[in-house]
Amino acid sequence: MKIVSSKVPGAFRLAGVQGPSREAKLRLKWMDHYASHGENASLTCRYFGISRQTFYRWKGRYDPRDLSSLESRSHVPRRRRHPTWSHELAQAVLKLREQYPRWGKECCYVGRGGRCPPPWWGVFWPPSRLVER
Repeated sequence: MKIVSSKVPGAFRLAGVQGPSREAKLRLKWMDHYASHGENASLTCRYFGISRQTFYRWKGRYDPRDLSSLESRSHVPRRRRHPTWSHELAQAVLKLREQYPRWGKECCYVGRGGRCPPPWWGVFWPPSRLVER
């Protein structure tokens, strides 16, 4: 029997311990290279093929005592939009659009009994009033 490695495959995953990601390890190499070559940012950027703007962004975030500072941040918006229509209103418009698939938003005016308004309708009524609320 030949022992190739003393590590069990997937041991960190099974233990629930996660190390730094591949990108974070690469950014740590950037910081190590920067520190070991006289803190020369131009040399480090040329060596790794990154822009100075990218390097300085990660250098500003870097905390030597916390390697999670080199992890990518979430791209999810901090504030999400909330729906402006009620569920009943959306169902009414959906019902009209299923009944009349060729109608546009102007024709989905619930208050006119399912008839498409004339072309001059938008002159007197703003588009927000086309569907009754």
